[in-house]
Amino acid sequence: MAAFLPLIVLIVILYLVTKKLSHTRPADAPGGPGDRKLISSSSFLLRIFGSSRSYKASYYFDTENFYEVTDANTTTIPLTTITGVKRESTKVNNRSVWSVSWSINGQQKQARFLHNYTLFNRSFAVFLEAVKQANPNASVSALTLFTL
Repeated sequence: MAAFLPLIVLIVILYLVTKKLSHTRPADAPGGPGDRKLISSSSFLLRIFGSSRSYKASYYFDTENFYEVTDANTTTIPLTTITGVKRESTKVNNRSVWSVSWSINGQQKQARFLHNYTLFNRSFAVFLEAVKQANPNASVSALTLFTL
């Protein structure tokens, strides 16, 4: 029985960590339209060597829209037009690259970025839930402890 004690302690710790990661704080969720929350993280390597212009942008969301912000331009994408949010197989600094796809007036577009999800900032998880609520038909990957 004593040999199983470390295993039981490990299982309890993993359960508590997983439960803590799934909890969002009010500060992680936007308060309404215009209250933007940052959901991307910049990476020097992707800005320099990334093949996509989206690696040079910052990404935000609020209760109604997804925003792509570059040097002087802000593109506003309604959450209802997002068709998919998925984790890609590429990783940089132990973070997965995520892609967001949307369709406006028959034109398909996509943005790729590193999320900024941490123990203290769960806005990216709130974004995934906001997309699911805005467009139930959207294909949204789950954010789990093992897919960060």
